[in-house]
Amino acid sequence: MVVWPANLDSSKSRKAGRKLAKASGVQTPRLEEINDAIKRLSLDAEVVHGKSRPSSWREKGGYAILPKTGPKSNSLRSLASEIKKARAAKTGQERKT
Repeated sequence: MVVWPANLDSSKSRKAGRKLAKASGVQTPRLEEINDAIKRLSLDAEVVHGKSRPSSWREKGGYAILPKTGPKSNSLRSLASEIKKARAAKTGQERKT
C-alpha cells in the first residue's frame, strides 16, 4: 500500500489526494513525520524520497510503502494519530524549555 503525504493532509481537498476526514487528518505532514510514525507503530515499510504523486507532479515529497494489513483508511488514521501525538509531545517539550 502506497501512502503519500497528501493522503493525510487536512489542508488538501479529496480531489487533491486527501483520504481521511479533515478532523482525522494532519496539517501538512512531512515524509519524515510519516517515517517516524511508521517506526513507532512497528510497521515494516520502505520510504522513498524525492518522488511525486502523478496528479501533483510538481511536488517532490516522496511516499511510503506499507504492508497491507487491512483497509487503507485504518492505516492512515493510525499514522495520523501517531503524528498528532508526536507533534503534541514536541510542543510540550518546547513549552518546558
